[in-house]
Amino acid sequence: MAYSDFKSLKQLEKQFGIQYQMGNFIESIVTKPSPFLLNDLQEAIGFPTYPSEKAKSELLIMPFLKEVKRHEKYFQIFSGFNFDVDSNKGLNGFCDFILSKGEKNIEIKTPVFCIVEAKDRTVEEGFAQVIAEMYAAQLFNETEENPTPVVYGCVTNSDIWVFLKLENKNLVTIEEERFYLIEPSLSRLLGVFIWIIKKFE
Repeated sequence: MAYSDFKSLKQLEKQFGIQYQMGNFIESIVTKPSPFLLNDLQEAIGFPTYPSEKAKSELLIMPFLKEVKRHEKYFQIFSGFNFDVDSNKGLNGFCDFILSKGEKNIEIKTPVFCIVEAKDRTVEEGFAQVIAEMYAAQLFNETEENPTPVVYGCVTNSDIWVFLKLENKNLVTIEEERFYLIEPSLSRLLGVFIWIIKKFE
């Protein structure tokens, strides 16, 4: 069993006791994208991305996360890294993107504060998987003696971006607002990631 084997919120409730709710927890922050990102997104139009998670990750998601790093340098992006926390519980396997504190880390270090999961169809199909990864992140932070009461997650099919918040390993809030890689939503999306990173400075 691995992260990708988690398919439903009911499965998470039964195995880990995680409850969920819909809500609004994101503050209204706007950060204008740079010409670099706008150019990357424009160029991506000429490439086939559907229905390939890999293509979306390379052409749309990673360029966006690189833009976040242009604004907030003191964090690291781990793309496609193995994140084995507890294989007995199915908390093992590869994560699309892991964000952790530190500017020049070459391996995943604590605290892991945000997980970004890419999907090729609907964002809802990624909720259970990303929550399992977020739960693993809180366990990882605790094991490394740097506990974090809150961990964030994001699921995207590159068209739609949805944020989640896990508190104390037992309550997930799924943000009701959806975000997109077009303005004015793009500036809001960029602002949300910066808002999350600043919480862990």
